[in-house]
Amino acid sequence: MSKIVWRFALAGVAIWSVVAFLTYSVVDLVGSGASAYGTVPGFPAEPFTFAWIAAKAHTLGLSAVAAGWLAGAAMILGAAFLFQRLFGRRRAVPTRRGYGSSIPSGSFGDGPRAGR
Repeated sequence: MSKIVWRFALAGVAIWSVVAFLTYSVVDLVGSGASAYGTVPGFPAEPFTFAWIAAKAHTLGLSAVAAGWLAGAAMILGAAFLFQRLFGRRRAVPTRRGYGSSIPSGSFGDGPRAGR
């Protein structure tokens, strides 16, 4: 049961990673395009212009996507861990060794002899 849970969790993390990567790519494409708007090559963007604000938002957006991926992956793996802990491995049913005798099954004569 726990193998199935962890396989589904890893598949969920893989799908979540693809979604986060696509989101990261879109934010990077749009953010880098917006931060380049209205700038002159070779000169830094002046503070409080559209390009400067777009560059700051681009950096913040990429960080937010990375933090979102990390939080989502942690939730998926945490849920799998919690599910395994709650409904984890089956406990072994104790088996009986034998029926009827309380005498140990060791061979006779193992102990020290009185005559030696």
